[in-house]
Amino acid sequence: MARTITENLYYGKSQQIAAEGCYAISFFRPSTSNPVQINGIPLEAGQTLSIKQNVGDEDWSVYEIVFYSGASTNEMYVTKIMPIR
Repeated sequence: MARTITENLYYGKSQQIAAEGCYAISFFRPSTSNPVQINGIPLEAGQTLSIKQNVGDEDWSVYEIVFYSGASTNEMYVTKIMPIR
């Protein structure tokens, strides 16, 4: 029996997002996206930032996605591994 669910989300504007008790979260910036930072950490085109918790721990952080102007569109894909509640 599965104990987790995977959420795949798309963001196209600067905003804050909550981890909501996830076990792991990753942020992917496509190579076609404008420059972006996650909590002040810049992501290069095509780069992924992954944050995983220790076994049994949950992430309740709030992450800030900030897009910067460029010639492309704003694109950020977020994947969360969530416990089934």
